[in-house]
Parts: sequence; C-alpha cells; structure tokens
Amino acid sequence: MRRNVLSLLLTVGMISIPTGFLLAQESKATRLELEAESYESRGYFKKGQELREKIKKIRTQNYQRGYAEPDYIPPNQNIPASNNGSLEFFNGKWEVGFRGYQNASMFRSGKEWSFDDARIAFQAGTPYFPRSEIGYQNIRSLPFINEWNDKRRESNTISPRIAYRHSSKKWGLEYVHFQSNTSRNYFTFGYVDTFQYGNQIDAFKNADHKLVVQVFEEYSSNKGFSWEFGLRFGGMNTQSAQHSMTLGQTSLFKDQINYIAPSTGFKFYHHFTNVWSYELGGDLFFTPEAKLKYKRDLFTTAGGYTRFSGERIAYEEAYSIFSEKNLDTVLIGLNLFSQLNWQPLANHKFHLGVQYLEYNWRANESRAPGYRAVNIESYVAAVKDYYLSSGYYEGDGQNGRPNRSYAIANLYLGYTYVF
Repeated sequence: MRRNVLSLLLTVGMISIPTGFLLAQESKATRLELEAESYESRGYFKKGQELREKIKKIRTQNYQRGYAEPDYIPPNQNIPASNNGSLEFFNGKWEVGFRGYQNASMFRSGKEWSFDDARIAFQAGTPYFPRSEIGYQNIRSLPFINEWNDKRRESNTISPRIAYRHSSKKWGLEYVHFQSNTSRNYFTFGYVDTFQYGNQIDAFKNADHKLVVQVFEEYSSNKGFSWEFGLRFGGMNTQSAQHSMTLGQTSLFKDQINYIAPSTGFKFYHHFTNVWSYELGGDLFFTPEAKLKYKRDLFTTAGGYTRFSGERIAYEEAYSIFSEKNLDTVLIGLNLFSQLNWQPLANHKFHLGVQYLEYNWRANESRAPGYRAVNIESYVAAVKDYYLSSGYYEGDGQNGRPNRSYAIANLYLGYTYVF
C-alpha cells in the first residue's frame, strides 16, 4: 500500500513540475508587462520596449511547439506533389540531364577527283581538280594531300537532354540537342610544269535538334520498348581556305545546309538489376526539302597558273561563284546508339554510351550560279571553273549524282536528374 501511494505521488509530481514552471514564467511575464506599462506611462518608452521584448521571448518559449505542423492541403487540390524524391507535374515525371561527347568524324565526298570517272577526265582535259573531302565543291587545284595529323581537331561537346513521361506510362516527350565540329590542316602537292605545293584548311560545324513524341510498350516486367515520332532540324556549315604560292592561287569557300526532317525511331529498354539497365535504339530522318547555299572566291596573281589547264595567265584573275537561290537538297540521316545506365540513387542516373550518326545528302546543282568578276578574263575563268569543278558532278540534274556523306562516331558519358 505504501509503495502504491509513493508511485502516485511521484507521478503527480512529474506532471506538476512543468505546469508549475509554466505558471511561474507566465507570472514573470505578467509582472514585466505591468512594469512596462508603468515606464511607458511616465514617458520611458525605450525602457518599456526592452521589457516587452523580454515578455515576447518568455511567451514564445512557453507556448511554441517543438515541431512544425505540416501545411493543410485540401484533398481536391491539384498541385505538385513529392513522393520519395519523385516530382510530378503536368501529370507526368521529368528527366533533365546532359551528355559529354568525344567526337570522331569521317567524310566522303562522292567522286573525289577526275580519276574516278573517265568521262570527267576526258571532258575537263586535266586531272588537277580533286574534290575537297569536307567542302561541298572543289576549291583546290593540286590532287594529292598530306595531312598534318597533329593539326586535325575534333570537338568535345556537351549535349543537353530533357524528357517527359506521362503518369499513364504510355507516352512521353524527348528533346536532345547535339553539336560537333572538326577541322583539318594539310599540304596539297602535285605537278604542273614542275613540282607545286600548297596548303588547305577545312572547318566543319553542325548542330542538330531532335524533338519527338514517344509511345511506350511493356514487353515484360523488366523489358520494354518505345516508338518515336517527331522532327530533326538543324544545319551544317563548311568554311575552307586554300593557298598555293607556287601556283599563285588563293581561294575561299563557304557553304551552309539547313533542314527540317520528319523523324521516326525505336528504343529497347532492359532493367537487369535494380540499379543497372541498358538501352538500344536508333532513328531515321529524311527530307527532300533541305536547302544548300554556297560561295567560292578565287584570286590568281598575274603569272600564276590557271585553275585547270595548267597555263600561265597574263592578268590577275579575281572572281566569285555563288548560289543565287538555295539549291534543293535531298538529305537522309541515320542515328544508332547503345547506352548503359547506372542509377545508384532514386534521383541520379549516370550513362555510358556509344553513338553513330550519319548524314547523306545530294544537291541538285542544275540551276546555274551567279558570277562576279573584276574583268572579262576573270569572268571566263569563273564560268570554266564552275563547269569543270561542279557541272560534271552536279549539273546533269539526274539521280546519278554522287552522294556526300558525313559520319560521327561518339563515345559519351552522361548524367540525368530524375524528378
């Protein structure tokens, strides 16, 4: 009996201690409040304000909760909601990330010089007009090249990616931007009367945007695939310069291709563990409505060699050949990739991938270009230049024209934040 009474007294005492402390603090606050009113009534407002600050501090400690209550959200209110780091808005989930690309580019210019086609060599009358590997038209006269390997420059670029997947897991959107550039610096050499040499620089840039709608299908619990339908749009740009002191020639060249192409693709997904997965896929895009424009400027000093016949000229020749209207161009592209994904945390995903991207195009250059020349000799040289370097490749307007090809092989690392 005595033990039960003792336990009851201890319990009551434990409850009464905080209650008594609260009453003592409130009594202190009330006393300070009366003192503050007394000081203020006698004109000591600063002293009264100091006392009221103490009162505020005491009552804050007495009545403030030790934890913050969550905000009340009506159940019918449609606002962004967070669930274990997964942020959902516009009825879907988002991914934002980037990829760091290490590029290696390859070019194929069609029929690269007259030896590829006996008809061209016969009609032109000279073998000294090979194609520039990168440039759309020919800008050099000497047939052989020796590339400075340490002067070849490939780009390392960053590519952003934004993806959206609807909460139904049936469809989504994806945007990817890709860009690359490359440059070459090499000697050209050959024989016109005697040994001749020169130097050429080519710089190539391209930028590509992909915007597609994705349609998802589940094959099994850890495998799935998606179809893509959308657009590819962008452009390719070449700037080249050639100079030969022995030939007395200098030429500059620029071209630009712009396109908007319908695109369709396919992706396969496989999650083989909780944190590891891989993707395989690709897409194809095609348009006959790409547009190409070009300009070639050439200057030959008096006493230098003509562009194709190998004869010396009596006057300085300076002329420009350019597209007065954009050339209709057929463009077809192929993009293939393989990607390994690692997602150690709910919101963070890392990628390792390889990509192959190829553009093939053929321009219809049956439309004659515009000419500008400083004299009649230059004008005649410009017309001859066009027909010998371009006309026998492009001017027939038939489907037998050779394709140009630009391919990029990429190794990339990426990071994505998964909302």
